[in-house]
Amino acid sequence: MHPLLASRARLGAYLLGWAPITLLLTGIARSQGWSWAEAGLLALPLCLLAAFLFLSAWFLCRALPLGRSLESLGPHAAAWGMAAALMGGLWAGLAWILARLLAWIPGLGALPQRVGIALPVLTGLGILLYLASVALSYLMLAQDRAIEAERKGAELQLLAQESELKALRAQLNPHFLFNSLNSLSALTAVDPARAREMCVLLSDFLRRSLGLGERRLVALREELDLAEAYLAIEQIRFGTRLRLAWAVDPATEPALLPTLLLQPLVENAIKHGIAALPEGGTLSLAADVVEGHVILKVENPMDADAPAPLGLGLGLRQVRQRLLGRFGSRARFETTMLDGVHRVTLVFPLETEL
Repeated sequence: MHPLLASRARLGAYLLGWAPITLLLTGIARSQGWSWAEAGLLALPLCLLAAFLFLSAWFLCRALPLGRSLESLGPHAAAWGMAAALMGGLWAGLAWILARLLAWIPGLGALPQRVGIALPVLTGLGILLYLASVALSYLMLAQDRAIEAERKGAELQLLAQESELKALRAQLNPHFLFNSLNSLSALTAVDPARAREMCVLLSDFLRRSLGLGERRLVALREELDLAEAYLAIEQIRFGTRLRLAWAVDPATEPALLPTLLLQPLVENAIKHGIAALPEGGTLSLAADVVEGHVILKVENPMDADAPAPLGLGLGLRQVRQRLLGRFGSRARFETTMLDGVHRVTLVFPLETEL
């Protein structure tokens, strides 16, 4: 189907574009001494005929796509010229037939003779209008190709995001699972009650993480719940070595962000910060709203004597890429290391609806 006929908006705009051509044709007829009735009653139906007759240019253009080289322009130009001459002559012939039909209306008896004299002009005008339709058709084809390329690009981006989420789900820190299972094995002998509690917590964490991983965007509240489930297990492992300090503004909780964005930050804070310190430390998480943006901070102590990391680790790089991929220049990702405290700051718009 012709793309103009498949869209009411496009068809309406196309027909509206013929209005000035109708006025032009009426003006030309008036300049040749035609009456208003003769000019108007012929120009309007004749332009409507042209509007639908010249839609055939799209099928010719689709059969003769423009190449990048100039070699194809010669055969294409010949085809365009032949089609334009044929359609221009056909349109002029239809004008003469239409004039014969309108001649039955009182006062329009001279219309066939006037149209007969104007046939060369009508043929030339029809050729020009058909060539203009050829140009419009190529523009529509180019636009459709651009839209299709954009759609495929969006599909590829979506597939990449889904692959990334699958990788994140598969990557749920293996060390965390191994350490949790080792701690669970040790607890079964000395503290069965805590071992059972750890089993329940581990099961709850895995269920939550798999559930969130099926979605592209989640509310910050759900990410916080998952982090709490993870930290409940880690607190059993580390005991008093792991302390938590949370300061979350309730206004930030409905904010949407990419799935599993917070979890790598919390895991990173435990693995590379608190777990490496004999005395442990405090993991701090704060979320506030400032001028329509959520400011999310995750802080943890680090060994001051440890060598400074070169660049971002894999987990932090993924968080940064996914945050900027979702919000673009409206978001910001920062990491700092000051006085033995490592801080990750995420800034993104407060959006609560898809």
